[in-house]
Amino acid sequence: MKKILYFSLGLFFSISGLYSQSVSPDLLEKIKSSGELQNVFLNDDKINLSLVPKTELSSQALTHWNNSDKPRLTTEKLFYLDKKDLKSDGTFSEDSSSFSIDKVSKVIRSISTMKGTEYYSNRHKKWETLYHDAYLVKSPDERVIIPDDTQGSADGKTLYCMQDDNSFGKCWYELTYSQRENEVSVCFDNFEPLKFGFITAAKAHNVKINLVVVDEGDHFLVYLMVQANYPRIAMLEEKMLDSFNARVDSIYKWFVKEMGAAR
Repeated sequence: MKKILYFSLGLFFSISGLYSQSVSPDLLEKIKSSGELQNVFLNDDKINLSLVPKTELSSQALTHWNNSDKPRLTTEKLFYLDKKDLKSDGTFSEDSSSFSIDKVSKVIRSISTMKGTEYYSNRHKKWETLYHDAYLVKSPDERVIIPDDTQGSADGKTLYCMQDDNSFGKCWYELTYSQRENEVSVCFDNFEPLKFGFITAAKAHNVKINLVVVDEGDHFLVYLMVQANYPRIAMLEEKMLDSFNARVDSIYKWFVKEMGAAR
């Protein structure tokens, strides 16, 4: 009887350790109540990233900006996603076991499913298609379309993709993945300049989009951070701010949709 009790207690503490709370109780209460929280920092604002989960890959995301110039835009957003709100095999389920970090890993590598993702345009006051096309390519030098790479772990993988963006046209990104037992992350890094028509909106490697998903047992914490440097043009700054804020929300909605899809 004692052996069974010790085993049960050991299993409990093992599971508790795996799903240890990665944000403070106060922040968890706020994010659970509101569903999402955001901070935006522009130009010379003092940057205080207060929404970062206390996990290895979340901390790693903060190191990806390695440019000599500081970003003119830094925005972070934290989402609370209850697993009960996701669909398993087309129906809502109390069983959260199917929503594992391995499934998250496959979803965030399924780049082709980003095609058709929509966003709300604040400038045009309507819903528009964000990515008219999206796919992986073999390498920056050999831009042959290849299938989504979803086998095995994402850890250590470096992939390359094209996204036909509604604002910037064809955008080319290097994707760097990491995966642990209860979290997975990707950093989008533009290896080609982003353009608004004939204007260079951001030089190569001047846009970093980080997505970290942390499995907390009955829910996921989804952390998105965008850092960007661009020319000091007032009109451009407004467009970039609207554009990247819209992308944060759209990437999250895409993730939720794909997690809830039967796969």
